[in-house]
Amino acid sequence: MLSRSFRILLTSSVLLFTAGCVESPRASDLETHSQTPIKTSTSKFRPNASQALANAEDSDKGHTHVDTLDEQHQTSARVNQNERNEKPVAPNDNWPHWRGPNRDGTSTETGLIHQFPKSGPKVLWRKPLGTGFSGLSIFQGKVFTLFGEANREKIACFKADTGDEVWKIDSDEDFAKGRSFGPRATPCVDGKLLYTVGASGRLDCREAATGKSVWSFNLYEKYGMQSHDEGLSCSPLIDGKRLIVAAGTSVFAFDKSNGDLIWRVLDEKMNHSTPTFGTIDGRRQLLVLTGSNLVGLAADSGNELWRHPQGAVNCVTPVLGPDNQIFVAAAYGFGCQLVKISDSKPTLMYKNSSLATHHATAMLYKGHLYGFHDRPGIFKCIEFDTGDEKWGSRLPGKGKLIIADGQMIIITEYGELVLATPSPDGYLETAKAKLLDGTCYTAPTLVNGKLYMRSDKELVCIDMKNQ
Repeated sequence: MLSRSFRILLTSSVLLFTAGCVESPRASDLETHSQTPIKTSTSKFRPNASQALANAEDSDKGHTHVDTLDEQHQTSARVNQNERNEKPVAPNDNWPHWRGPNRDGTSTETGLIHQFPKSGPKVLWRKPLGTGFSGLSIFQGKVFTLFGEANREKIACFKADTGDEVWKIDSDEDFAKGRSFGPRATPCVDGKLLYTVGASGRLDCREAATGKSVWSFNLYEKYGMQSHDEGLSCSPLIDGKRLIVAAGTSVFAFDKSNGDLIWRVLDEKMNHSTPTFGTIDGRRQLLVLTGSNLVGLAADSGNELWRHPQGAVNCVTPVLGPDNQIFVAAAYGFGCQLVKISDSKPTLMYKNSSLATHHATAMLYKGHLYGFHDRPGIFKCIEFDTGDEKWGSRLPGKGKLIIADGQMIIITEYGELVLATPSPDGYLETAKAKLLDGTCYTAPTLVNGKLYMRSDKELVCIDMKNQ
């Protein structure tokens, strides 16, 4: 159990939310400029004490009955029947799950604006939203997310072009402990089905078109696990017929069609990290950052292939780079490390304090990592292969980012949209505009030239196309 003081540190960035909306950006809120790099010193790295390595156990316990939601919780669904027949769209028109189509926070879109006009970026629509910082998934012209409203956790679908609500489902009690409020996992859309994870542990499968429940259960209750003090943050992942979720003390693979358990592995505490997939030594692997280790699992069977210690408050997703090297990092004095996997054996390449990311996964671009260092949020660039710091800047402030069309698209915690050029030579900011009211801890989503952003108060869509 985490101490109260430690929980306060961990959740200090999460504030109480209220629904509301703000006006379009004013001219005084807009900046288009470049910045001189600001160098910052890094505190001396203090390595953690060695961690005991627990042996993973396959604990596939077979199928048990899958409970469904009480139908009375679905009475708030409002469905436009004309939305059921969807027109096919190109893959680049979708951002269907955590960290986008390639699971790396990048987009292949081009032809975007790199500076804002004097009047500011064109706001296409905005609407009030509730508590939490669940990501925005977009599929076939629909936006999916979760939020808290009137002490209930909601799953909602909106039209991507207008922001109009398609349906909204009452899924669970809203999570509220200490200063942690609302859901935070990103929905996953797979064809006609939508998968969500609530902060209190409810795993839902629903029809994406209507919100109708297909199957649902609470992970903590079903598998006898203690819930996390700060809520469940891991986003669901689809891999073939398997639905992957890390929760409690295990990593689970379920049959995505009916929720049946396929396998359950590991017996160690999970923190807030969402796993990712990668091919290492010709084998598809699931890369999992638990509360104490970086672990490689065979994606098909869940069998453990290797592990490397990282005992920290792990919130970010592992970053797989060239030569089977994996970058992982954590705040609160841990720092970062690069691990190389060869013949299912991990080798530590470096471990230092150059980039201690808190809850924003660093972006890998042309051999360099860009990310927010520790809780103050110093924005840094380090070399992926060596861990050497290239520069640090107090601008733009703490935030989340994606990369598209050769630029970093950053949303700060105060609702500022920032465009900057990724370069190891220094921080080069090209545009900035205040667009969102409230606190922002959700990475933006880019689809078909439109950028979607949310805060604890509202959801906004702007036009990013270069007219």
